[in-house]
Amino acid sequence: MQPKVLIVQTFYPEFLKDIYATEPGLAELDFEAQCARLFGSAFGTGDAYSHGLRALGCEAAEVICNADAAQAKWAEENGLRLASLPCSSPSPQPSPLKGEGDNIHDRRRQIIAAQIDDFRPDVLYVFEWCPLGDRFVAEMRSRAHLVVGEIASPLPPDRTFRGYDLMISSWPPIVEYFRGEGIASEHVRLGFDRRILDRLPRESPRYPVSFVGGFAPSHPDRIPWLEELLSEVEIDIFCYGLERTRPDSPIRRHYRGQAWGWSMYQTLQQSRITLNRHARLDVRGSVNTDWSNNMRLYEATGVGTCLLTEQRPHLHKLFEPDREVITYRDTAECIEKIGYYLAHEEERAAIARAGQQRTLREHLYTDRMGELLDIFRRYLGGGGRNDRSVEQASSGPIRAA
Repeated sequence: MQPKVLIVQTFYPEFLKDIYATEPGLAELDFEAQCARLFGSAFGTGDAYSHGLRALGCEAAEVICNADAAQAKWAEENGLRLASLPCSSPSPQPSPLKGEGDNIHDRRRQIIAAQIDDFRPDVLYVFEWCPLGDRFVAEMRSRAHLVVGEIASPLPPDRTFRGYDLMISSWPPIVEYFRGEGIASEHVRLGFDRRILDRLPRESPRYPVSFVGGFAPSHPDRIPWLEELLSEVEIDIFCYGLERTRPDSPIRRHYRGQAWGWSMYQTLQQSRITLNRHARLDVRGSVNTDWSNNMRLYEATGVGTCLLTEQRPHLHKLFEPDREVITYRDTAECIEKIGYYLAHEEERAAIARAGQQRTLREHLYTDRMGELLDIFRRYLGGGGRNDRSVEQASSGPIRAA
């Protein structure tokens, strides 16, 4: 019998603010309709996890803990009476959950706890960074057989993650950190949702070179890197965090707005070359730049775009450098390769095709969910962590010991 899995997502507040602002009636729809719209937007992983697990015979559901309007509808529809808390400050989305300080997080926790009680999962799977916190997660261990967290972003300094039975990460240094702290951890790579291609119309490229991403504290070198590139090449920039750039930054002259979900995939698909620059992941004071690990690797190649990304020692375990993706060692080489591949269309197109074939062959979320389900079974059965090193495990799918 397959395990029941409840997945708790957290979406970028910027995306939620944007979608509820552009679709004023969305907040008034019922819970299922709001979730269908949010997951159907193709933001982040969408519902790829629950879709993949259901395809393997699991009963699986997903909720978005900070989609306050949708969560409030669930509470209303299920007769959940929320604790009385002040509600006076603005919220990213129209919602009865708006409140000051931690009050909004308290209400989110109340609803998530009720949803866990309602679904009664064998596995509770939480995408960190989320506002639930260590104490709440620890309390949920009595309501599920296995409580799992996933994170591949900077670890918040006030979190221990010890409330989890198991931590999953696509970033091997995080896996090694957790194991060093005595916390069970497994490596599962990111991937691409094949269903994207079924809904994405194939259009001719309109952007010679694009950059799609954002400027956050974990991206300290992206702004100067792009500004240096823009002194030599034209780049259409789609980003959030524009306010972090100086008023006279050339990035502002090349800014084309934000691109989320389907808009992002369309922008990537319509680019001859798209640029990638990884975040700086500080794992409790240690920064490792040996690994290639972000969603853009799979999103860009998945839709058939030629990706230009940093050369890193372990990239070849995912894509063959300069055959399936283009690589650069520094800004000068990035500029040089942009010029070369824009001038050599057949070579550029061949790399784009090869990159897409690799992603569709080896990097689909349907495959990743098989790996994840093997891990669930092993831990539910008391098998414990895999004895292989992260480097060994990262070279191929993780299977049950």
